[in-house]
Amino acid sequence: MSLQLLRRSLPVSLFLLRCASWLVPGRERAEWLAEWRAEVWHVWHLQDRNAQVTDLCLGAFQDAFWLRWYNPRSVPRRTLRTGSASRCSFSLAVWTAISFVVCLSLPGARKAMSPSPFRDADGLVMIASGGYAGTQVPTIPLQDYRSWKLSTRHLFSGLAFYQPERKRVHVAMHRRTELTIGRASDNLLQLLNLPASPRSGDQASGQYAARLFLSQAAWRELFGSDAGVIGNHAEIGGQRVLIAGVITQDSSQLPGQVDAWLLEDQRHLDMLPRNAKGFVVGQMRTSGLRHMDGWRTMNVSNEDGGNERFDCISLAQRSRLPFSIFLFTLIVAVITLPATTALPLGEYPRLSGRLPGTVSGRRWLFLLSKISLVVPLVCLSSVDVAYGIPSLSSTSTQYIQLGLSYFGFLFAFRWILEDQRKRCPVCLRVLSNPARVGEASRNFLAWNGTELICAGGHGLLHIPELPTSWFSTQRWLSLDASWGSLFSDACVPSAGFV
Repeated sequence: MSLQLLRRSLPVSLFLLRCASWLVPGRERAEWLAEWRAEVWHVWHLQDRNAQVTDLCLGAFQDAFWLRWYNPRSVPRRTLRTGSASRCSFSLAVWTAISFVVCLSLPGARKAMSPSPFRDADGLVMIASGGYAGTQVPTIPLQDYRSWKLSTRHLFSGLAFYQPERKRVHVAMHRRTELTIGRASDNLLQLLNLPASPRSGDQASGQYAARLFLSQAAWRELFGSDAGVIGNHAEIGGQRVLIAGVITQDSSQLPGQVDAWLLEDQRHLDMLPRNAKGFVVGQMRTSGLRHMDGWRTMNVSNEDGGNERFDCISLAQRSRLPFSIFLFTLIVAVITLPATTALPLGEYPRLSGRLPGTVSGRRWLFLLSKISLVVPLVCLSSVDVAYGIPSLSSTSTQYIQLGLSYFGFLFAFRWILEDQRKRCPVCLRVLSNPARVGEASRNFLAWNGTELICAGGHGLLHIPELPTSWFSTQRWLSLDASWGSLFSDACVPSAGFV
């Protein structure tokens, strides 16, 4: 039995060698396979044939993989080798993808990057006293909302009021839980164009003082997406209300982080104290307001006969605020970049003329690829940090995003320019082996500075220690093909280049 096993092991070993040979570069495959076959035949005549032939075949795979990986002409090695342009772009793409995944996994960051869920959001405004900061907390008294409904009909086609409150809610067959209830006027959902479904409890709505509409998140997380909740009644602070539906669109972009909306008619809403403060949402008419970069202002007569000035902030502008901050910091960083670093990339002449157009085009394409990857990376990273912490206020997140975006863009653009200057214009690898050349005392008479060399043998980069009138910036010196034998990792230039 063992003799038959030994006889079968030789064809199997030769088959394994054939499989391992496909890992070897094509130019070396035939010679490599002949050498290993000779080794197998040699081991075959030893006593312990089966064990040693098996070990030999496993070693052949390791040898083939080593030849493939460390082959100077290997595509994976040339692509991922240290300092290569492809490795730089790949690393930036990976970090950008990671930032995007983190943005999708953080609820606050995902909401900040989402478009406005409200239809006709440009016509919807939040009315506040005190600018944008006034829209983060309830600032409008209920008595002002009552008076505005009559005095601002020429400005708004509709007004809605809501006040977030933390209430304990009990639904039959479900445990008691605490929700942030938005106690609102009965026209709020209609004004915001937020559809709610299903609406199975509308026929019995007249038996209840108010209707409760759950958000998608509250219905899914707290009630397990139980369809039996719709049409059932709930107790909120001892008051029986009808659960009339579930809002099918996300309304979390409204300030207050409301889990459910309690819609009440005017009679029940008037039971609130006159000085109870909340949020007011209005639908603008086409005339009557003046536009100031997305901000609108209005003057309203109060009960004392005077005029009060209020700011109207578009809900569409609120949803676009992270993008507006990103665009603003990008422009400011580009404007201030020349004050922090030099913009010229250096002089790159050939032995006779300039670099070929294809080589120069690859350099500019690589530069643009770094910029196109760094811009979304800084944007997503700043949003992840600023909006990923739930405990931060809205104003704090804006300042955090503003600072991270600006300094992120500034230092990223500086790195892009510095990295571009230290790369070979032919193979785009990072130059290495810095060497000091010359003496500082002879700076105006001879060359003095730092010399970098391309590991591929394409040329030398001379960086002056002190810019002078004859040597003001770094200068590239191309080497011809005769220098290629001195470099172990040389990629010999074509004849059309040198």
